[in-house]
Amino acid sequence: MGLNRRLRKVIEAGLRGEHQQEVDRRRRATPNFIIIGAAKSATTTLTTILPRHPQLFVSKPKEPKFFGRRYDKGWRWYARLFRAGRAYPLRGEGSTMYASALNTFQHAPALMHRYLPELKLVYVVRHPLDRIESQWRHRMGRKRGTPPFGALLRSRHLRKLVVGCSLYHEQLERFRAFYPDHQIHCLTFEELVSDPHATLRELLDFLGASSSPEHIDLLLDEGRLPRVNEAGDKGRELIPAPIWPAKLRRQVVELVRPDAEQMLAYMNKPPGTWVF
Repeated sequence: MGLNRRLRKVIEAGLRGEHQQEVDRRRRATPNFIIIGAAKSATTTLTTILPRHPQLFVSKPKEPKFFGRRYDKGWRWYARLFRAGRAYPLRGEGSTMYASALNTFQHAPALMHRYLPELKLVYVVRHPLDRIESQWRHRMGRKRGTPPFGALLRSRHLRKLVVGCSLYHEQLERFRAFYPDHQIHCLTFEELVSDPHATLRELLDFLGASSSPEHIDLLLDEGRLPRVNEAGDKGRELIPAPIWPAKLRRQVVELVRPDAEQMLAYMNKPPGTWVF
């Protein structure tokens, strides 16, 4: 999906800094952290549990998709999503499309940094193949006409969106061109599920929120992550997990493994963290 003429003009004006006064008037109703992705990596879980913390506010909807497809709605619209959180020291949102290869979000990092240079970014990643499966199931259960799993690479849209969202390091580099590493926190879906206490402690420390055991317990259900936004939720059709044709799996692994190795190295994770 490309940019329509009006949206393109508004984004171009934004990139030139023409919305600065509008943003400055609403500074107390803007986010200071954003979960940028990746889709189907427990981002909905995070945006669901973080508001249980007394210092954290998350917008509703949790995915405004403002810095791209909805930028023409304007900063007044965006700030209204955070108005109820003005008294909170930490305000955030979680639009996973910001870390996608879609044309409508190609300027997201630049727009975010132009007006929110102190923003902290959270990037949750997952075994690339598991994430691809999950996103395809999500789309198949939600959107009629989604191509079958075997067309993952033949379909231009699936290749760009579903496979592209698993190219984590490639997407991260778009943000690192604007934000320093100390403003970026990366974590994996797997460690969030297997060790939620330690993983959430590191996340809260990064955000600048209290990470006391009592506050971490508030985010969990009897010590575990709640089950949120799973396949078949929200009225979506429950799509069975796909079976990888051997050739397709080899082709996708060839595409994503080099990027995955770069991403794991960036996060100081062992190269065998994700087995292909």
